[in-house]
This record gives sequence, C-alpha cells and structure tokens, in this order.
Amino acid sequence: MAEIVVNRYATALFEIAKEQGAMTKFKEEASAICELLKGEPEYMNLLGHPSVVEAQKLELIEEAFSGRVSDEFVGLMGLIIKKSRTGYLIDILTQFINMAKEDAGLMQAHVTSAMPLTNQQIAQIKANLEQGTGKTIELTQAVDASLIGGMIIRVGDKVVDGSIKGQMDALKSELSHLRLA
Repeated sequence: MAEIVVNRYATALFEIAKEQGAMTKFKEEASAICELLKGEPEYMNLLGHPSVVEAQKLELIEEAFSGRVSDEFVGLMGLIIKKSRTGYLIDILTQFINMAKEDAGLMQAHVTSAMPLTNQQIAQIKANLEQGTGKTIELTQAVDASLIGGMIIRVGDKVVDGSIKGQMDALKSELSHLRLA
C-alpha cells in the first residue's frame, strides 16, 4: 500500500514538472525540502501528530515553505496533510528525485563491499555499469564486514550478489534441499 501511495504522488509531481518544463527546478526544490525535513524530525513529528489540528499543520507548511519553494510543493504538502499521509512525504520526494534523475539519464547504483573500495575500484565499477546500462551512474558505497569478501551491486531493481556470504548462503540452501538416498 505504501509503495502505491508514494508512486502515485511522485508520478503526479513528475508529470507536473514535465508539463511545466521545470524538472531541474523541481528536483532541486525537492532535494532541499527532503534534506530539511530529514534534518528536522521534530517538525515531521509535529506535522504527523494526531493532536495537532489540520489547520495548524497547514499553517506550519505555509509559514515554512510559501514563497521559498514552488506553489506545487506547498500544495502537495498540504494535500498530503489533508489525506493524513505525512509519514510518506520524504519517501514521495525521494521517489520524485529518483524519477527526475532517471529522466535526465542518471541511474542510481549502490555497492556494498566487505572492505572499503579504492577510488580506482569505484571508478572501474562505475565505468562498467555505465557501459552496461548506457546511462550515467550515480554510485554510492557502503561497507558490510559480514559479507566476508566480494560485493553486492544494486542497480535499479536488479541485484548482483558476488559476496562470499551470498555464495555460502546459496550453497547452504542447495545442501538443505539435497535428498540422500
């Protein structure tokens, strides 16, 4: 259900940005709002708190954002408050940002490795992904020592697990389904 809600609002915002030819502006504003909201969890709690009446929440949005961001964003946030979906606001903005990046030919990729990668390794992975996808890759990295060795690469909805832990889990699964005669 949450994914459907997030996609609907993000898609609507994406369509408005496309119609107005303001994709870059909207993406920048969405990024700024998203960062601001992530940095102010008390503000988000206030917007989502059931004891704060809707009119007060709408007033908070108007005071904080009116004149600073596009009216479409103020309207979107007001609609989200009226529909009691404040908890989805950051996810909606993040989804919109990703849609705008993809529209511009950018693609998100995430590499998780057992040890920190060198700049040369990151550049090689990025180059390989760009060659394979035909898009410009925006690469993020994380370290997870539980992988033992190797790495996991996520590009869009595809995952390539080349970690030792992943191989051991696959082997364990195979062995558990093996029937001895």
